[in-house]
Amino acid sequence: MTVEDLRTEDGHELYLVRPDAPADGAAVLYLHWFDEAPNANRTQYLEEATRLAEVGVVSVLPQLSFPWHSAPTDTDRDLGRITSELEFLHAAHAVLTDTEGVDNNRIAVVGHDFGAMYGIALLGHVELRAAVFVAATPRWTDWFLRFWPITSDRYDYMRALSDVDPITTISKAACPLLFQYGKTDFYIAPMTGLELFQAAPEPKQVLNYDSGHEMDLEAIQHDRIAFLAESLDFTP
Repeated sequence: MTVEDLRTEDGHELYLVRPDAPADGAAVLYLHWFDEAPNANRTQYLEEATRLAEVGVVSVLPQLSFPWHSAPTDTDRDLGRITSELEFLHAAHAVLTDTEGVDNNRIAVVGHDFGAMYGIALLGHVELRAAVFVAATPRWTDWFLRFWPITSDRYDYMRALSDVDPITTISKAACPLLFQYGKTDFYIAPMTGLELFQAAPEPKQVLNYDSGHEMDLEAIQHDRIAFLAESLDFTP
């Protein structure tokens, strides 16, 4: 198994995790969460990616930047920052498709928290066989207006971001979806997760766990890998 530490021309960092033996075709784009925890960066799913590499799966783990490296502030800048992040994620997806042994028809996205929201935004724009969204909320403003001092008018801000909100872009899904939520998540009420799940097209499933927002139980990883293995046709 090989972990390559890559950097794009514009300075974005990402890991490319590859098996030592020829890849069997399956691949995953992993998008991390936002927190003060040490793993709230591209290392979050590195252990999982290395496990999957042992069975022939290729993974890319990009370092996300908004709102990790710049705080939400106002309508124009924040919409531009989200758009810029999505352009980078298109490039990260291209790293997967350009990797020898990857079958472009056997790629999944896994995202947690803001990573899940960006993963939902990719639906309909890149070809995906499956998607896993962990602790995702329906709207960017669920976080931005709650935790940052936004200078724009509240309602103008909500309207401006609505086109890129997960509750809007989830309708573009054309692959099986797995939603994972924590029953004791301080930040996400059960009805909030249910709203997003109900907006998603079939086929879909939602699993709830005795976890907070960190969603790091072994059972969560087990169920996620089982879903990926079935969807991408590999043996875990």
